[in-house]
Amino acid sequence: MDRQPQLPPINAIRVFETAARLGNFTRTGETLGMTQAAVSYQIRLLEDRLGFALFERKPRHVELTARGARLARGTSDAFRLLERTFRDVREDRDSVLSVTALPTFCSNWLVPRIGAFQLDNPDLAVRIDSRAELVDIKAGEADIGIRVGKGQWPGLEARRLFGDTTAPLVSRAAAERFGPFHRPEDLLKLRLFGPMRWWRDWFVLAGGDPALLPDRPALELETQTMEVSAAIASGDAATMVTPIYFAEQLAAGALVEPFMTELDLGDAHYMVFDPTRAREPKIRAFIAWMLFQPMAFCLNRQEPAFPEAGKAVTGSA
Repeated sequence: MDRQPQLPPINAIRVFETAARLGNFTRTGETLGMTQAAVSYQIRLLEDRLGFALFERKPRHVELTARGARLARGTSDAFRLLERTFRDVREDRDSVLSVTALPTFCSNWLVPRIGAFQLDNPDLAVRIDSRAELVDIKAGEADIGIRVGKGQWPGLEARRLFGDTTAPLVSRAAAERFGPFHRPEDLLKLRLFGPMRWWRDWFVLAGGDPALLPDRPALELETQTMEVSAAIASGDAATMVTPIYFAEQLAAGALVEPFMTELDLGDAHYMVFDPTRAREPKIRAFIAWMLFQPMAFCLNRQEPAFPEAGKAVTGSA
């Protein structure tokens, strides 16, 4: 069983530490916003608890006893340590920005660009949490979150970034070997990666016949990044993913989007934060940077990444 610390009341220790430094109960009371009688009471309480005197009372001041002086050194060091610890925690809060986002968004969009934010804000360090689970932003587990949903998270302000869409992407090698792709059915020459429900809905939207699709995908992995990597490595697959996540690969030609038709999944990507902290410099800086990031949605389509930047939605409590 853990032993509970047998400490006297912390207020009495604080009064003692101050009185030991100042050598005067009246000045101690003025410093701590207490009366001289209250200071004397706290010192007497501590002495009764310890079983020995801490001060010798003189007409105009007090002097520490030998035991009192020994205790004063220890309590002074302890309070200095506490003050440094709390100062370090406050400084860490001000100088470290923590962002939580889904794994694919982190690895494919945020991480390649976060260096530019840090160049603009050299006094800030950035910590990125790419767990799929939601963290409690109101409780301070993260400063900023990137989430996919309807824009309603209780107690948080949400800024819409871009829609949640999906479309088939193929590697350049697959496009050269199996293309061109004029109709959705042309993609059936390839193995299909990703959720089959997305493939069926996209086929309907693009004017294809979903009845021609296989019952199950050839491959479905934990993240879109894994599926795209597998498709590029295989050279004979198309994968159903969110094109904006792979804008760099599309722009570089490593991936090809054969059709400009994208299936709207009904949700959107939002940046969320605690509105009571919106004026903190590090949070304001990241919001401003994030909302005005220029980026191509996909190959041959140049437009702002966040066309509705600045549109705020506040979740109901």
